[in-house]
Amino acid sequence: MGIKGIDVSHWQGNINWKKVAGDGIKFALIKATEGTTLKDNKFETNVSGANAAGIKTGAYHFARFGSKSEALAEAKFFLPVANKVRLTYPLVLDLEVNQRNVSKSVLTDAAVAFLREVEKAGYFAMIYSGKSFLENCLDESKLKPFALWVARYSSKLGRDADIWQYSDCGRVAGISGNVDMNICYRDGLRAQVSVKTEKAAATVKPVSNKKPVKTETVYTVKKGMHFQLSRRNTTRLSKLFRV
Repeated sequence: MGIKGIDVSHWQGNINWKKVAGDGIKFALIKATEGTTLKDNKFETNVSGANAAGIKTGAYHFARFGSKSEALAEAKFFLPVANKVRLTYPLVLDLEVNQRNVSKSVLTDAAVAFLREVEKAGYFAMIYSGKSFLENCLDESKLKPFALWVARYSSKLGRDADIWQYSDCGRVAGISGNVDMNICYRDGLRAQVSVKTEKAAATVKPVSNKKPVKTETVYTVKKGMHFQLSRRNTTRLSKLFRV
């Protein structure tokens, strides 16, 4: 069925997060910034309230960039704002307009630059876009490494995504007026990337070419002799045979 969530900004006004939690909402993606100058004035209040109510929180940035340099400038504006609060869900790039009217390739490369900057800061990066914009204005092949949040206001999403924003006119207890509704299909979404743990799990330890240490046993094997090796060192077993 997925996990029920919402996304909010200052447009939702004062939110009673305890009532929101009581209405079955499990996560909230909260607007933090836009471009390089706008900080949502309800961001910290919303994150604090949602956290206190036991709702998982993520932060999103509304993009205005049209180049890599502009994307990096926006990321550097966004990250310090997000870093001031405790988040448990990803940091999201909200990319739904091509304000500079650049090519698909240029806009996608700028998006990737932003997302990589988020990852460099130790956060789990995600991209949000409308289904049509994503499929027609961006190069999805370059976005495969990142989690995906897609908007389509319909009875079916019609594609793969980690989060589906299925309505912009939902009603939730504790919020006056309409609110965007979402379903998360991916377990384990989080705010931070465990870089060391993930790298260790993905790395295969190479075979050592070092000479055996003194604690290893040397066996001399004679023709026709049968033998068994005992494990004297459970973490490292070397076999040395002299014929």
